[in-house]
Amino acid sequence: MLLVVDDQPAIRHLLLEALASDGFEVELAANGREAVAKVQQRRPALVLLDLKMPGMSGLETLRELNKVAPGLPVILITAYGELSDPGEAERMGVRCLILKPFDLDEVRVVVRRVLDKVSAEKHAKKESGL
Repeated sequence: MLLVVDDQPAIRHLLLEALASDGFEVELAANGREAVAKVQQRRPALVLLDLKMPGMSGLETLRELNKVAPGLPVILITAYGELSDPGEAERMGVRCLILKPFDLDEVRVVVRRVLDKVSAEKHAKKESGL
């Protein structure tokens, strides 16, 4: 399951349609608090998280997600393209940054690439006995 977190309904539904048409099960959250609650109920394979949201920002949401699901892979989506602390974001599971406006085909490719990488990492850990 993929979780799409964005305060803009049009973006959420655009990503839902694009990813669901690729065969993914997709859940939606309109804000950070809703996202954290959904992750506590059911850990997604990947979160697509808007960086700039009212209330709980994307980075605040990322920090909370990291508390309830450490290592959860995240793709940040932003119109601004700048992270104040890219190292911190990477340590909290950020795998990629997608800039708005985005191309849906690019998003599909990035999602598959990140999921493939996460799967390969899990497989490598099992093989090494970790």
